[in-house]
Amino acid sequence: MVACGRLPGMVWTRAWRRWQRWACVGVGVVSAPGCCCGAMWLLACPPREAAEAHAGAEGGVATSELDTARLLCTYLSSVPQGRQREAKGSPQLGDSGPYSVMYDWMAATRSYAVNESVTYTTHTTPEMVHHVAELATRWSGPLSVAVFVPHSDFCLAAVRIARLRLCGPPEVREKVSWHLFWPRDVPPAADWHLVVDETLLDCAGADEALAVRGYRAREVMAYPVNVARNVARTAAPTWFVLPSDVELYPSADLAQQFVAMMARVGAGQDKKVGGACRVFGGPCSKCGAWCPKTRRSSCAQYQRSDAVYFHRHVCAHCQRFPAINDWIRQPGKPGMIQAFSVVKRQYPYHRWEPIYICTKDEPLYDERLSWEGLQDKMTQMHELCLRGYNLVILDRAFLVHAPGIKRRSKTKAKDSAWRDPFVAKNSRIYDKIMEEMQNKFGPSDVCHRH
Repeated sequence: MVACGRLPGMVWTRAWRRWQRWACVGVGVVSAPGCCCGAMWLLACPPREAAEAHAGAEGGVATSELDTARLLCTYLSSVPQGRQREAKGSPQLGDSGPYSVMYDWMAATRSYAVNESVTYTTHTTPEMVHHVAELATRWSGPLSVAVFVPHSDFCLAAVRIARLRLCGPPEVREKVSWHLFWPRDVPPAADWHLVVDETLLDCAGADEALAVRGYRAREVMAYPVNVARNVARTAAPTWFVLPSDVELYPSADLAQQFVAMMARVGAGQDKKVGGACRVFGGPCSKCGAWCPKTRRSSCAQYQRSDAVYFHRHVCAHCQRFPAINDWIRQPGKPGMIQAFSVVKRQYPYHRWEPIYICTKDEPLYDERLSWEGLQDKMTQMHELCLRGYNLVILDRAFLVHAPGIKRRSKTKAKDSAWRDPFVAKNSRIYDKIMEEMQNKFGPSDVCHRH
């Protein structure tokens, strides 16, 4: 934006104090006095020049994380006519629930037919947006990303997304659609209809947004991970989706090879993958210094002990599936994906949390559970078991976590004490969900409760 005029000093003093205290809450958009070029001011977000001048008047004190997040609000500008849309309720809890969703806040430039590919659906907070660049270069199909943006995290996310679209790999702008959501009682700190003025971004300069910790993290606010998963999945343009986490990178050519496999299944050439209730998965692994893209390099990593299945050292049951060691030793046929095995999520694998390709018609994740409280995917997997789903393990499909193998720490209990209230709350909700499922589906001898 171009500063075309200044507000009177008294107004600036009040605006500054309001901005300093509330971080852009109560935003309005007006033309600055004497402005003839159509610049927009966010009333509770003074322009960058004023904020920087104030910092200088305070004796050169370094700008805090919160101040920087507020400054990012000034990158926002008006939305072209016709872009105005209304927020909706979340997929499971609906309009009466506590969340608002803005679908396609920034849409991909390329469109996809419903059966053309598989959509990689994922979720993030502003701090993790940069992982989408790696996902977009690895994944050949569309990507649907839900971003949690309470309060000033909206401005932070908006600038990071815009910078990634402008300065990142071209696949980001081409393939990725961004959806924003927030709690109704902690709305965005600026008008969510606004977008980033990309002319203010400098790809050659340092990204001041990268070093800023977001509002949610500062406030130790619960992350509604299942709302995010459901939003991203619901917004996918294709029938098949891969709901995953933003730090999990897919193997090369997975989308197109899966579509080819399903074409063979539809033609009756692969009887092993028959049946209506089925989802398709592979292992998640944790790599050391680098993340493989091919099955061959993945096998080599396991053989060198430079990779382990995901969470092996911190949650051994979470990603261990039947015959996982056989899967590691049998790389399959290059250039195509086939079924390695067909299994059930039953005892002793009733604590397994697979990440899998499915359709948009599968049960949603329960939006009452938070990431901090743990067990956020367990109830959905239990429902799949009760419904009799088969899990088709694919021989050449895998996900790999961003580099770095996590191990248990002796100080883990002390370091994670902050989670205790969230864990207690999730446990209560988990018990309630399990009771609801038993009333709906009846007791089960094979689908053990975790």
